[in-house]
Amino acid sequence: MSSSRPTISDVAAAAGVSRAAVSKVLRDAYGVSPRMRERVERAIAELGYRPREAARAMRTATRTIGVAVPLLRGQFFADILDGVYEELDTGPYRMLVSPFDHETSERNPGMESLWDREVEAVIVVSPKVRASWLDSFAQRLPTVVVARHDASDHYDRVVNDDRAGAALAVEHLATLGHRRITHLSHNVSGPGMLSPHAVREAGYREAMRRLGLDLSVVTCGGSEAETYRATAALLDRGDPPTALFVGSDQGAFGSLRALSEHGLRVPDDVSVVGYDDTQFASHPRFSLTTIAQYGTAMGRVAADLALERIKARTEAREWVSQPALIERESTGPARLL
Repeated sequence: MSSSRPTISDVAAAAGVSRAAVSKVLRDAYGVSPRMRERVERAIAELGYRPREAARAMRTATRTIGVAVPLLRGQFFADILDGVYEELDTGPYRMLVSPFDHETSERNPGMESLWDREVEAVIVVSPKVRASWLDSFAQRLPTVVVARHDASDHYDRVVNDDRAGAALAVEHLATLGHRRITHLSHNVSGPGMLSPHAVREAGYREAMRRLGLDLSVVTCGGSEAETYRATAALLDRGDPPTALFVGSDQGAFGSLRALSEHGLRVPDDVSVVGYDDTQFASHPRFSLTTIAQYGTAMGRVAADLALERIKARTEAREWVSQPALIERESTGPARLL
């Protein structure tokens, strides 16, 4: 048994299990029997093992920062990865990407996979896992969370001012004379999490009330196909709004397709505002007015914060991207009723 600060190997020896088994108990992974958990937790208590410090001490200098990101279905996530890569490219650290799907409130498989590969820090993009699980993970491994508004003392946050971004979209449309503005809000929240889309919807509601306009919210998934179906259903009801504020550029492309198939011209009949200012928003085929939240810059900042964490900074930090309206050809004056 080590006479200095206890390590995960000491815990494994005291409990009579492998280091991998101790790791599973520490991150509350599946496949741990109650008996094994009891033995490991008893050894932890007897040794006075501190997961954060011991985990960092026993990990080798892999010079790797893990990035856990939802399966790459959207350009915004790719922009964040570009930023992380750019920031790390000239230094000794490299990026290891672990896409995840099938996330639950109890576990994030991408983050768990990166822990198993002994990365020195993790950047996780828009996780939906419970706040308590995220806090517990961040106490074992330096963690930076991108695109989630929950506050924590244990991880850093990189977010956009989504409330202000939604207000920019509504105010832009109102200035053009629009009074019937529908928000297509993406239902991508997890239990007990404050997602960017929830904050954007709150910002929309606040701006509409401030301007004395009637609220109109349609909740749908965040993919292009799901937003297309939601927009088509809205249009099928007749008397469509004169403007749509969509929770993402990806979703806005689905709305544009639905409007075209219903014989409505953009922006003559209906104006459309997206969110993200992804690469395709500026394409002449779409020329989408959108709210920029600078995903590449967010990725660079997240990488910087992860490097600071590796160097032993422990106090939590937050960086907030300031949104900007990027006006293109998908918005115009409201049609005369």
